[in-house]
Amino acid sequence: MIEITETIYHSTLTFIIAAIVLLATPGPATLALAASGAAYGIKKSLKFYFGVIFGLILAIFCVASGLYVIVRNFSFLGNILMTISALYILYLAYCIAMAAPIKDEKFVLSPGFGLGLTIGITNVKAYIAFAALLGSFTLGLTQQWEQATKAMICIIICITSDFLWLFAGSKLRTLFVNPVCSRILNVSFATLMVATIAWSLAQVE
Repeated sequence: MIEITETIYHSTLTFIIAAIVLLATPGPATLALAASGAAYGIKKSLKFYFGVIFGLILAIFCVASGLYVIVRNFSFLGNILMTISALYILYLAYCIAMAAPIKDEKFVLSPGFGLGLTIGITNVKAYIAFAALLGSFTLGLTQQWEQATKAMICIIICITSDFLWLFAGSKLRTLFVNPVCSRILNVSFATLMVATIAWSLAQVE
């Protein structure tokens, strides 16, 4: 009994570490949250944040339920969805790169729930990470608890790490008043988003 418990503990710890590496590292959603926090602040970005989280929850449900695998098996449909996802994130990266410096905070329109939801549910990197985590790791739990536990750990890590990215971005907020600094940061965020989406697509077989 003790050996089984230790095995579950070590397997869970290994899974958590892998999940942090795959989900908390830079990606389209995390970089968009950092850019939103920097441009609009935490309070005005909360709806955007909750939209991203809800989108990621839907994404992990698609993976856990097997819907993602079904779509991937129909290569034509999978390629269409991947293309739409990539084009949308590239469009978002362009919008971030071209965003104007902060002038009048009272009239600044921050991203809303819908935009965050779209980013979360079209995040190619997230699907790849969820598929790897849910399909490649075994915690040693009973069948009815195995996938649910792994999915819950992933969701908790997403909620925590995404908020930390939003918070980190908000610390750069004062730089977005300066036109030169604002342009450099916006282009940097956009470039990193393009790089992450390119990396994600490269991992798709």
